[in-house]
Amino acid sequence: MEKATVKIIASSTAGENTCAAAGRISTMEGTALEIFARTEEKDNNAALIGKVIGSGHTSVLEHAFFTVAFDSVSVFTEQFVIEFRLGSYTVQSRRYVDYSRAGFYAPPLPDALNTRFRSHMQSLFDDYALLLALGIPKEDARFVLPYCFRSNFFVTMNARELLLMILTMTKGRGRHYTELRTLGESLTAQLSEYLPDVPEILAKRYAAEDNRFQPALPQKLPVPQEAEAKTVLHTLNPSASLKDLVQFAAAENWATADSPLPDAAGILRGERPRELELIHAQFGIRNLSLAAITHLVRHRVQTVLVPHIAQAVRQGTYLLPESVRNNPQALTIYQNAFARTTEALTALTAAGLPAEDVQYFALAGNQLDVLCDMNGRELLHFMKLRTCTRAQWEIRDCAVSLLRQLRAKSPELFSLFGPSCYVLGKCPEGRLSCGRQAEMQTRFAPHGAL
Repeated sequence: MEKATVKIIASSTAGENTCAAAGRISTMEGTALEIFARTEEKDNNAALIGKVIGSGHTSVLEHAFFTVAFDSVSVFTEQFVIEFRLGSYTVQSRRYVDYSRAGFYAPPLPDALNTRFRSHMQSLFDDYALLLALGIPKEDARFVLPYCFRSNFFVTMNARELLLMILTMTKGRGRHYTELRTLGESLTAQLSEYLPDVPEILAKRYAAEDNRFQPALPQKLPVPQEAEAKTVLHTLNPSASLKDLVQFAAAENWATADSPLPDAAGILRGERPRELELIHAQFGIRNLSLAAITHLVRHRVQTVLVPHIAQAVRQGTYLLPESVRNNPQALTIYQNAFARTTEALTALTAAGLPAEDVQYFALAGNQLDVLCDMNGRELLHFMKLRTCTRAQWEIRDCAVSLLRQLRAKSPELFSLFGPSCYVLGKCPEGRLSCGRQAEMQTRFAPHGAL
């Protein structure tokens, strides 16, 4: 039986010395290299770091980096970890990897509940395998996988963000979940080998969150039903001409008065389109599948509000891909997977299932409503990736719908947005290119059939 584990597999080679030098540089004379050299000779670096952090200056910890491997954890843990925005993540793909034998995390349960839990979860993996055998693509078959399926990923964070994550797991909202709490405790012990006093110091300063995040058992569950994702643009600021704003910002920020100013298209194609950061769009996506949410939250420079995964169980709606809809045998298997899961959760809840384990009954095709705020620069990046033919079809449909609405509000500027091949005039995908650049140029043109 695989166990969910976490391990620090790499760290910056001079982590403690670097953090201590950072603690000294603001009050010590000398160059940066001179102060670092003196720090290497001192034996009180750990005490200094503790003193600086104890005064509230935790930014010195950002100079130490750690790479962490999350091994055979649940995808619920993956979703929790990815919410920490100041990290770099590489996750095993569910679009391309066969998950038939990936296995699932089983929380500690009494024997009677444990047997029923495992039996039901295995039946969902059997459904997944049957869908693959019927020719359903992996990226569509995965929608029947439960949110206890095993996930493997790497995370790189600075020490400050890593400590925040650990403390949230062990003392904050994660403390209610055995899996998260156990992983957090393991990381605490490992990090203490690198920075012995820091976890204890920060733990004293960390106030546990209130009980808004206390897990609760669902009341009567709704009958599962199909629903489509819908993107809604709520606000686009400022209200002035966005194209004029971008060009005004470029004029104010340009290096020399003699340099020719780029037009808006030139700014978009440039390597540093900072002017776009003055623009903000707030939008929501209703009924977005849990699987597609993983694509959305990978965009780090945004504010994204995602409800707890257990809410997807309570909502009860699910995505139905066309590949399944058009295959009667697959459709029966698919719909039964959602219906059986509702029945199993209802029965196990009545038999004493802890509230902390409800989220493991969410399937990847279950849906949530999310709210996002992106600046114009991140919107450009989002559109370049997510309106591309290689993007997952659900998030691509949502991105195209959002782009239509943005163009209706500010056609001059957002007519320049689209997939990379449209914006840049060339495809960056190399041998993986779809080869349809001319078609995409026509489709995303200002008067194209977007």
